[in-house]
This record gives sequence, C-alpha cells and structure tokens, in this order.
Amino acid sequence: MRREAFGRGRSSLVGRLLLAQIVPLALLAAALALAGALAAQAVVEKDSDRLLAGSVASIVAQIGVRNGEAKVALPPWSLGLLDSPERDAVFYAVRQGPRLITGYEDLPRPPAPAPNETNFAYATMRGYPVRIAQSTVMAPGMAEPVVVAVAQSLDSRQASVRELLFNLIGLPVLLVAVAAALVIPALGWGLAPLRRLTADLTTRAQASRPDLTPVSAADAPAELAPVVGAFNRMMDSLDRFTRALERFSADASHQLRTPLSVIVANLALLERSATAPRDQALLRDSRDAAANLRQLLSQFLALARSEAAAAEGEADLAALLTTIQVEAARGFPEVEVLSRILRDLPPVRGNPLLIGEALRNLVFNACAYGGGKVRILAGEEAGATTVVIWDHGPGADPAELDRLLKPFARGAAGQAHAGAGLGLAIVRSITGRLNIRLTLRARRPRPGLVAICDFPPPQPNRL
Repeated sequence: MRREAFGRGRSSLVGRLLLAQIVPLALLAAALALAGALAAQAVVEKDSDRLLAGSVASIVAQIGVRNGEAKVALPPWSLGLLDSPERDAVFYAVRQGPRLITGYEDLPRPPAPAPNETNFAYATMRGYPVRIAQSTVMAPGMAEPVVVAVAQSLDSRQASVRELLFNLIGLPVLLVAVAAALVIPALGWGLAPLRRLTADLTTRAQASRPDLTPVSAADAPAELAPVVGAFNRMMDSLDRFTRALERFSADASHQLRTPLSVIVANLALLERSATAPRDQALLRDSRDAAANLRQLLSQFLALARSEAAAAEGEADLAALLTTIQVEAARGFPEVEVLSRILRDLPPVRGNPLLIGEALRNLVFNACAYGGGKVRILAGEEAGATTVVIWDHGPGADPAELDRLLKPFARGAAGQAHAGAGLGLAIVRSITGRLNIRLTLRARRPRPGLVAICDFPPPQPNRL
C-alpha cells in the first residue's frame, strides 16, 4: 500500500526531461571522453616516439670507424629535436659493447634491438620517468655493434595529452551543460499555453460564482487536447448538475414553505378553538414543531443560496441594518434592540441579499440568546466599514467559539432554545464568499457575545 502511494507521488516534468535528455548525453560524453583519452594517448605516443627516433637517427648518422672502434661527433641539433615548452630532461648514451663512447653512464640499458632497428621502452633515470629509444648499428670494420640510446622525460607528452583531452572532452561537456541549461527555458516556452490555461481556470475558480463554460482548446498544445476535451465534458456535467440543484432549491423553497406556513397558521387557529387543555398542548407542540421545521428549511435554503448566489454588487448597510432592526423588534418584542449607525455610511462591496442574510442571522441570533438587550453599531475608520453586534446574554466559552461557526453546532446556552444551529454557519459561509472578516469573542468582563464584521475597503474607481 505504501509502495503504491509512493509510486503515485508527484513528479517533476523538468526532472523527467533532465533525466531523459542529460543522462544519455552524459553517457555519450563519457564514452567520447574515454575514446578521446585513448586516442590522445596513442597520438601523442606515436608523435613523441617519432621525434625520439629522429634524434637517435641523427646521432647514428654521425658514427664513424677508426681502427675498429666507433667514433661519433655529436651534432648540437641532434638533441634539439626534443626541445619543448615543458623543458624535458634529455639523456643519451652511445656504447660499443660494454664501452661508453659518449653520454650518460647511468642511463638504463633495456635489451638492444636487432641491427638497423629501433625499439622503445619506459624506464627511470635519476628519479625521472623517461621514454628511451635505442638503435643498433653494425658497420663494416667494427669489432662490436654500436647501440645509440636517447631518453626523454614525460612532461611534454603529459602536457600534450592534457591539451588534447581538454579539447576532446571540453566539447561534449559543454554540449551537456548547454543542453541542461536549455531544458528549463525550453520547458517554459513549451508550457506557456498550459500556464495560460491554468491562469484562466484559476481566475474562474476564484470568481464569486464559478464559470463552468467550456475551456477553449485553441491555445492548448495538441497533446493536451484530450485532457481539455475530458475537462470540458466534466464542466458541462457539473454545470447541468449545478443548474438542476439551483432549480430544485428554488422549487423546494416555494413548494415546502407555503404548505408549512399554512400548517402553522391552521394549527394556531385550532389551538385557539380547542377547549381541552390536552388538545391545546398537543396542538401547541405540533405548531412549534412545524414552525421549527419551517425555520430549519429556511436556513437550509439560505445556506444553499449563500453558496450559489453571485457575490458582486453593493449594499447599503445603513438601510439594511435599519430594516433588520425593525424585523428583530417585531419578531422579538421582549428584546430591546438599539442601534447606532454612522450617518452617510458608504456602501460596501457584495451582494446585498447575502449581506442582509448574514447580518439578519447575527442580529436574530443575538436576540434569541442575548438576555433581552441587543446593540448594533456600524461605523467607518480608515476607509474600512465595521459592524459590531453584541448582546447581554450568557455568551459562550472562548474554547467553543470556533465550533459555533460549524453547521448544527450549538453552545451550552443554546440548548434550551429551539433551533438547528445553522445561523452562524450561514454567516460564516457568506462572509467567507464576500471576503468579510468575521470575529466572535466573549464580551469580557461583562456577559454576552460580540460579533464583528470588517468589510473590505471599496475598490478604487478605474478610469
């Protein structure tokens, strides 16, 4: 199970392309570097040995015979063939049998080649690793053959090999580095249509009402055409489902609330006409249950509308709060509802129906649990509008304030009152959609609950 989850982890497209492109190029570069190293070693070895053989041949050409013994006049240019910028150490020796005619006595003596032939060998001379070239000369009148040996240190050979390796390996390494550096800009260019498509979808998702129209596949790469087609089909299905749900909500709102209102009214009439206390109690319980069901249905539909309704528009807070105050006084005659609303309060951004629904729920919630007194304050400071609603009820424990904003959650003080616990959930849903900052806190040290709505500042006018 863990392996499967690991295998489905997110992978980087850049990483995949780097692996797919750079690894084969790196392997090819390594193979070219190895082949180049071998070739460079062979070329330098061959050319350097040719110079050594030329130096030996120039000495051989100066060998003469006198009284059966070899004589040699070493020309100054014979060893000049081996001059190099690295200033290699050069050694030589001319021997006839065991006798040294000229040169270095301690020059190593590898096995001599056959007459008129040249051989090569590696040795060490005075701490230097050297390459020795030898040639055997057998001329008429000589008692013994003459062996000419010339040795050269390996500095120039190693420098030549390094130079060739740099030229041979540098190009593949540069090719791999350029290919790796071009992956990211190439991906940026290749994925530009995908980024535009992502930006379009992000803008749609952040809109107050998601745009479910099909996505244009004109700018999408051909490889993404099947994905865009499948996405458009899913968007079409989602749009049909959303419209059907909205129609159902509207139909249910009309079809269910009307008969429930009739049931509540009829039960109230029957309760007044009933004479037996038992019948009155039963009818009163039935009426209260029907009224609670009607309220629950209204809250459900309000919650659905808050998720589906458009969020654009402007709301007149002063007019909304005045209307809500009158409705609260009519619905809760036992509650004292007072307000202090700033004159010339500017309009705020957002759907007025949604803002009214949120404020109405806050005020009615305060009236239901507020201990008989509710205060409404609306003002403006630094361009931002704030509405504060507080009551004088038992309030709520600070630890359960966040839980009160969840659907069907009720505090300890609300257990004795009828309700479903959806009012504050509706408020949270609406304020979240309209970018209104909602704060609940206890009214300390006095009892009560305070609800604060900070509305976003108005957008600047665009010319």
